[in-house]
Amino acid sequence: MGRMNTVPPQPRFTVFVHLTALPSWLALTRPERQQIIADHVQPLLEKHDAVQVRWFDAEAWAAAPSDVLVATTDDLTAWSDLFEGLRDSPLWSVPYFRVELVLPTAEDGFADYERRTGQRD
Repeated sequence: MGRMNTVPPQPRFTVFVHLTALPSWLALTRPERQQIIADHVQPLLEKHDAVQVRWFDAEAWAAAPSDVLVATTDDLTAWSDLFEGLRDSPLWSVPYFRVELVLPTAEDGFADYERRTGQRD
């Protein structure tokens, strides 16, 4: 049998975005906040479905950041497009949130490097 030609897996990227909710967001009623998410954020998430997004509330345990957006993708262009859309949305343009830190990471980046450089089987 011949050797199978296998393509190494694409690196998976996770981006951690530390956000601080501003008084303009906190002053809104919960239904108003939900409407902003439905009108402006949900359509972006549907449009850029190559990016999986989760939202974590940290404020009960730490003041900074108050929230952490975690985005996972293997398509950094899709992430960049989603981020640009978020920048244009009321979440950041009013602003309702301040972006404190954007931390892109590569899952098992060292292992991917070792595979690509022949330092790992």
